[in-house]
Amino acid sequence: MEDDADKDKRLEIIMTAMIAILSISTAGTAYFSHMENSSSTHDYFTSQSILVDANSLYLEANQAIIYDFTMYDGYYLANATGDTNTSDYYYFSMSDALKDSLERDTGPFDEQYYDEMYENAESVYEDGTLLAFDAAEQNTASDEYQLAVLISAVGLSLTGWAALMKTKRLKVTFLTCSIFCLIMTSIQTLSV
Repeated sequence: MEDDADKDKRLEIIMTAMIAILSISTAGTAYFSHMENSSSTHDYFTSQSILVDANSLYLEANQAIIYDFTMYDGYYLANATGDTNTSDYYYFSMSDALKDSLERDTGPFDEQYYDEMYENAESVYEDGTLLAFDAAEQNTASDEYQLAVLISAVGLSLTGWAALMKTKRLKVTFLTCSIFCLIMTSIQTLSV
């Protein structure tokens, strides 16, 4: 009879420990999920702000290119008529990228010119895009932590039901299922 009482006492201790462990596991993974989600939200909105800046920089570059076209047209026509004063005015009003492209065999307005004109906008756009990808990864990690929270909460529930069972066989069955949930929670949390 004492042997059965000791087994029952050990079973109660295991159930109590499982409730404590699964409670901590549920709270811990919920916290990790919240932190990932918070970072994701911050990075997402920051990336959107950066992408808006990149769009503005693209518009600025487009305006500068249009201005360069106008200056080049004036420069070309003034050179064609031999008006050096007007030609010099247009030349000095051009962007440095256009002046450099005039010196190249592939210029004016070659690929290098456009690369230089859009360089800043593309750099900012790349930064925003990378941050958006980071936000998406953090959001996925948050979802994966939430799955661990769900599994842990199910295990906690199963342990609670085990504590209410009258028959030892059902107690052990529910407790075994909750131990399996704890293992799955650990695997899921560590895989994030």
